[in-house]
Amino acid sequence: MSVRRIEIARAAWGGSMLFAPRWTLETLHRIEVDRKSLVIARILGARQLAQAVLSGVHPSPEVLAMGVWVDVAHAASALGLAAADRRRASASLTDAAVASLWAGFGWLDLRHGSVPPPLHDHRRDALAWWVLARVPGGAPLRERVRAQRERRS
Repeated sequence: MSVRRIEIARAAWGGSMLFAPRWTLETLHRIEVDRKSLVIARILGARQLAQAVLSGVHPSPEVLAMGVWVDVAHAASALGLAAADRRRASASLTDAAVASLWAGFGWLDLRHGSVPPPLHDHRRDALAWWVLARVPGGAPLRERVRAQRERRS
């Protein structure tokens, strides 16, 4: 059973944002910390941790695709915040870069990864497949999943 190292890194990043937001914001983002930035950092940290846990040890193509979508949406919203709030632009751009990096690794794994074994729990896969059918930009990710499943069959 192989562990995606990116999920370990994601969990560490999320943990630092959730459990040590002041240190993370001051040291890594180099911004002046206020109550709003602490709340946002904790929310984003919880999101990263949740995604790391939901992705699991050996995520299916459906779960990988959903993760790519979430990371791209995260990066886009961070870019929007950077444009809207100049005081938080540096931190937002860093956050957008990190989310883009996660999305890129997810896309690579989706293109080159392997399909989980038959005993794999498919409930998350079905949920991810359903959500991807309903979100903007989900169709190309569903096509990538189909291609991966066909190639690995």
